[in-house]
Amino acid sequence: MRQLDDEFAMSLVAISTVADTGLGERWPDFDHHHVVAATLVQQPRYVDVADERWDENANFIANVRQDIPRLIGEIRRLRHLVEAKKQAPGR
Repeated sequence: MRQLDDEFAMSLVAISTVADTGLGERWPDFDHHHVVAATLVQQPRYVDVADERWDENANFIANVRQDIPRLIGEIRRLRHLVEAKKQAPGR
């Protein structure tokens, strides 16, 4: 996640495929091809999320690649338990 704040991207929270260095690099000093999503851009005001949870939304986007498969695995595990219980003797 990159926190960018300048005259072109005031308060921008961007999701990047590489870690933020903490040095506050701005384009053209970092490869913009690494940015895959932005959750807040307010100069001009392009995005205004009603819940105002920009950081939480950015974290969700950044973690979705590993979280969704984990959640799908849990759903499959629970469905398997339900099916096994339905097929148990004595039902």
